[in-house]
Amino acid sequence: MTGTVYLVGAGPGDPGLLTLKAARILESADVVVYDYLVGDAILDRIPASAERVYAGKETGSHAMNQVAINELLEERARRGQTVVRLKGGDPFVFGRGGEEAEYLTERGIPFEVVPGVTSAVGVPAYAGIPVTHRGVAASLAVVTGRAGPVGEAPDIDWERISGADTIVALMGVANQEPLVRALVDGGRSPETPVAAIRWGTTAQQRVVVGTLATIGDRMREVNLRPPAILVVGDVVSLLPRVRWAERRPLFGRRVLIPSSYPSAFTAPLERLGAEVLHVAPVELTPPPSWELLDRTLRNVRSFAGVVFADDAGVAAVIERLTVHGQDARTLAGCLLVAGSREAACALRRFALRADAVVEDDSSDLPGGGSEAYWLVVGSPDVQQLITSTLAHHGSRAVTPPICTMTTTKWRADRLREVLTSRPVHAIVFVGPAEVRRLVGALDVDERPLLRSMVLAAVGEATRVTLSQCGFEPAITTIDPSPPALAATLAAALGRSSDDERG
Repeated sequence: MTGTVYLVGAGPGDPGLLTLKAARILESADVVVYDYLVGDAILDRIPASAERVYAGKETGSHAMNQVAINELLEERARRGQTVVRLKGGDPFVFGRGGEEAEYLTERGIPFEVVPGVTSAVGVPAYAGIPVTHRGVAASLAVVTGRAGPVGEAPDIDWERISGADTIVALMGVANQEPLVRALVDGGRSPETPVAAIRWGTTAQQRVVVGTLATIGDRMREVNLRPPAILVVGDVVSLLPRVRWAERRPLFGRRVLIPSSYPSAFTAPLERLGAEVLHVAPVELTPPPSWELLDRTLRNVRSFAGVVFADDAGVAAVIERLTVHGQDARTLAGCLLVAGSREAACALRRFALRADAVVEDDSSDLPGGGSEAYWLVVGSPDVQQLITSTLAHHGSRAVTPPICTMTTTKWRADRLREVLTSRPVHAIVFVGPAEVRRLVGALDVDERPLLRSMVLAAVGEATRVTLSQCGFEPAITTIDPSPPALAATLAAALGRSSDDERG
């Protein structure tokens, strides 16, 4: 049976601009073919089970040409896979999505189009520029800055385009000089306001303002490079009054959470303007058999209590109860202990409140007595630590496997990328396991990279583990509230000046 290809717009970069439909389709993807302009934080939302294929096209460098991309989409669909072709912005706005749709139609491959927020509108909005405004701009033209060799303006009717109140040129920075000449020759005043916006809607957003006559010099002064767009028109003059994104306390900051998306800390950090990345150093995959966990859950009330070592343990228990037609009520009357704050948050998502939240290597467990058996569910490394803690206090544990832990090349490569090529400003460690996994995933000579970043530890046990690994966190918060940590991190990182941010 032939699979379906989804031509999906990822929006301009901020993961909050990803549509609900796009997010839902990504969750079920077998393979994701993505472009250079897809935001880093959006890539972190691709499920671990999906194959990732980079098909990016940068100036002077193409990972795959269009023919190869088309053939890949067809070949994977014929295997019966769900294929997501993920593009920055909107697939039908200079994204060659129409060409791919034609190709699939000619070969009988079913496809759907999922529109995205186009950068022609979203990027100016994040810079504080409305592309239309009553009394200022009643018409909008969107043009490509590249439709031929660098150094030549696209072959379009520039006199007609110049008559629009607002003109947005996508991919316009590399070809800025011929574009400006074409607009002026088409009748636009050299004094027309212009904004060049790089990596709009992301933490790397930079805005340079000038006029058609000066924008080239202004861009060279700050070395503004692609990817960027040009916005031409009097609406640019509204920027000082409409500017909003850059006023958020964590705007321009990239924060890494070394666990899979989502985390309880994701939304509070994003609300303050941070770009939050999620890279789990290890991959958790289902165990060969669920038999032992299923059997222990049938007799769950015979245990002194259930220790949820991490949020993976919570997810596994709820999933297995659901498979057997049960729900959280099966745990009624059981003593529930969360081995981490993340586990406590995961329990609350299912309307379960932990009777205790313990640090896995420093706190005792309530109740039970020396002869008690505890049911401990979670990832193998955290499960083992809690089992050791129980043994130290004279209690025993049953530890059914809920997953296996593996490392993959793409995870290691992705982790090194966020620590080197476009480095993060801060790392939030929610528990000791995250510290051990991240440090363990890095080579010895790579670990000093962490010293240039603000390290935040949630809980005393996390701070101790960081210290044991040779790092002292700049922030240690005992308050388990994610908004409290976000506010503390904002204060620690401070705010860059407007000049620094462009």
